[in-house]
Amino acid sequence: MFKRVPLLLCAFAFMFLAACAGSKSSGGSSYYDDSDDGGGGGGGGGGKARAPRADELKEAKSEATSLTEENHKLAKEIFDLKNKLGLPTDE
Repeated sequence: MFKRVPLLLCAFAFMFLAACAGSKSSGGSSYYDDSDDGGGGGGGGGGKARAPRADELKEAKSEATSLTEENHKLAKEIFDLKNKLGLPTDE
């Protein structure tokens, strides 16, 4: 019985994470407009896709660029520190 406990814990953790990933987030920007002020008549609801605005795309592009640059700087810093410590840098 106790041999299955870690397996059960992993299974429950996976199910929890899958349920959280599938749930609808309430914060942040979204490309789905569920509000009624976005036009479109009819009662249907639920996840109609809208085209992103030019300013949203520009902002997302600049954010992605800055994050990529930051990631590159951090990777270089890690590489330099590994070299300084004599650790393998094959990753």
